[in-house]
Amino acid sequence: MKQAVAHLLPFIEAEKAALAAAGGDVRSRGKIVIATVKGDVHDIGKNIVSVVLECNNFEVVNMGVMVPCAQILEKARETGADLIGLSGLITPSLEEMAFVAGEMERDEYFRSRKIPLLIGGATTSRVHTAVKIAPNYSGPVVYVPDASRSVPVAQALVSEEQREGFLADLHSEYDRVRNLHGKKKGPNFIPLADARANREQTDWSTYVPPRPKFIGRRTFKNQDLSKLAEYIDWGPFFQTGTWPASSRTFSTTPWWVKRLARSSPTARPC
Repeated sequence: MKQAVAHLLPFIEAEKAALAAAGGDVRSRGKIVIATVKGDVHDIGKNIVSVVLECNNFEVVNMGVMVPCAQILEKARETGADLIGLSGLITPSLEEMAFVAGEMERDEYFRSRKIPLLIGGATTSRVHTAVKIAPNYSGPVVYVPDASRSVPVAQALVSEEQREGFLADLHSEYDRVRNLHGKKKGPNFIPLADARANREQTDWSTYVPPRPKFIGRRTFKNQDLSKLAEYIDWGPFFQTGTWPASSRTFSTTPWWVKRLARSSPTARPC
């Protein structure tokens, strides 16, 4: 993936240069610091997002993988980032993202500027972002489901015309998600004593079991062994015993069974 990104970057820069030479607008739309959080080494999705944003005139500071919270926030202050993006693929990354959001709330620099925090990755979700991450930070915390959504989300957050409406819709959506999540009911547990008191009541003192229709040994005479062999699963025999290699075909009857059927076409009473 890194080689693919490195291959694409020269073409992106060449396209921007050509656009600028033609009088097009190539001004930066904003700067984003993006990183895979500490404890996580997955970066394919993050790199795709970086390329997509760069193609849309965003300056991207890609910090790589396994990046501690302090380094992410320091880099955002140092570069004057407009946005911070966090990526993660494993479950512990979710806790690290919530931690980063909490640290942004503790830091006056981010708290006062309300710098948006973008959340993405395979383990992330709208529900988790709304319930577990967003409450830790008073600024915007936005769940980005995939790379294709990164551009419209980033554009809305840096746009003076779109930002207010976008955040109003986001807060309304998160309130709805949190409300639905809070209404979910878990299993209705009852005390052990109540469960025991509710057990099935049985009285075996007067029970008389029904008499079987047949008792004893029953003999099946004149059975075709080759026909019976069609219903036998020979797999367990081959797995647990030592058999000739030529007979180890689970889907067909072994040759030695066929020979037995030919020599004794009917089963003996037993």
